[in-house]
Amino acid sequence: MMALALAGCEGAPVEQVDRARRGVEKARQAEADKYAPEEFAQLADSLRVGLIELDRQQAQFGLLRDYDAACHALEWAGRRAGEVRRQAEANKETLGQAAADALQMATTDVEATAASVFRIPRRIEYLEEIHSFKNDLKGLRAALQEINAQLRAGNYTQVQARSKSVREQAERLRREVRGVMAQEGLRAPRGGRRR
Repeated sequence: MMALALAGCEGAPVEQVDRARRGVEKARQAEADKYAPEEFAQLADSLRVGLIELDRQQAQFGLLRDYDAACHALEWAGRRAGEVRRQAEANKETLGQAAADALQMATTDVEATAASVFRIPRRIEYLEEIHSFKNDLKGLRAALQEINAQLRAGNYTQVQARSKSVREQAERLRREVRGVMAQEGLRAPRGGRRR
């Protein structure tokens, strides 16, 4: 097998160059630079090293040319490109699911907070707080819509960070609602159901 690999490198490794370039481009299209950055960097470096070595050998006198190093780097890149592409696709799917889960948890928290706000007695002394809480809820729901758009655009790390921020804001708002409810001697529900 090694003899066959070396036999293919006696001349300029044109096929290996094409295969390596196609493989790297497919990995790039699968966003491997984003979802498998270390592996993609190694892949791109191997292609670059192979091309540099190929150019160096092309500059040599014909009988002194030795394409083994170029061939080895290019063949490695060609073989490894498919693995890197598949890894990037798997990583992207995992991150996408985690981002979708984070958005769902944030949405659940906002809805639980809204349920708490609507349980505050509608008395004149609480109208200002209720109005403020409703404005905060409106902002949180707008943030959820923006996060949903980011999820559709594939900005998974931003989705997770913003979802966490929304959850923290919703928790802060629920604590404030519990404070108002405590003034009434009522207990604000933590999970959305009145006790």
